Amino acid sequence: MEVDQALFTAMRFNFLYVDRYVFRSGWVFPESYVPYSMVRYILKGAASFSINGVEYIVGEDQVIYIPDGVELECHSLGDYFEFISIRFKPTVQLDAGDFLSDYYKIKTVNTALGDEKILDYFMEVYLNATSDNPGKLFRIRGNLELIIAWLTEQAADRAVASSDRPEAGFSMENLFHRASRSSQFKQDPRVNALVEYIVSHPTEHFTSESLSQMANMSPSSMRRLFKKYTGKSPSDFIQDLRLMVAARRLLVTNKRISVIAYEAGFEDPNYFSRLFRMNFGVSPQEYRKNAQ
Repeated sequence: MEVDQALFTAMRFNFLYVDRYVFRSGWVFPESYVPYSMVRYILKGAASFSINGVEYIVGEDQVIYIPDGVELECHSLGDYFEFISIRFKPTVQLDAGDFLSDYYKIKTVNTALGDEKILDYFMEVYLNATSDNPGKLFRIRGNLELIIAWLTEQAADRAVASSDRPEAGFSMENLFHRASRSSQFKQDPRVNALVEYIVSHPTEHFTSESLSQMANMSPSSMRRLFKKYTGKSPSDFIQDLRLMVAARRLLVTNKRISVIAYEAGFEDPNYFSRLFRMNFGVSPQEYRKNAQ
């Protein structure tokens, strides 16, 4: 259990983003690389989630965990689909794989029916993120960790019920095995630092030269390594983050769409609208209207 304690004390989870989504019939999220972890609480409806090619059907009062660095595709299975999605990033990247699923055996799909506290945790994160409460960041982080604790407890309950040993994943033999098996996924710390900075400053003006200077490498090396470890070019990665920023502002402000586009880093509102439709399946106007 010493390995367990060492991992526990070293790991923290940085909150990135939360939103409440409503999609109608025909919603599709095309297969994309996900550069952060997500937990989603399904409020109504059902959908198919494909994670690295494995399909999961999720429905009302279920929580789905999507680890960092997977290929994700999803689509609705009915006329109405609503969920709360929280995005976060572990402060420590483990060579051996995903911390929560590998070491705490957290499952992809978890049933929350009859357990109202987990929905309360999700709602607290969402409501505080959209409030002016000066202590909201602490409440968001606290409730995010409560969600992760709940997921960990669900995994432990299943392990006990199946006579599995929860501590089996912490043996040195298993750790060495995972490390050797996943050596090809080791990340460059310069790319990690660059990704964390971009995620924290999505609307800042970036150029290939400025990014390469920040990472202390040549522009060609920066672009090559960035795509190798994130699955996307720097420009595509930044564009996706800015679309997330814009989507959130469409829901929580009454600003004109052109103003939101400029604030999110898009100089041409028409180009922004085309990109938004490609990524969310609806126009910015329809996205705002559906959410309301």
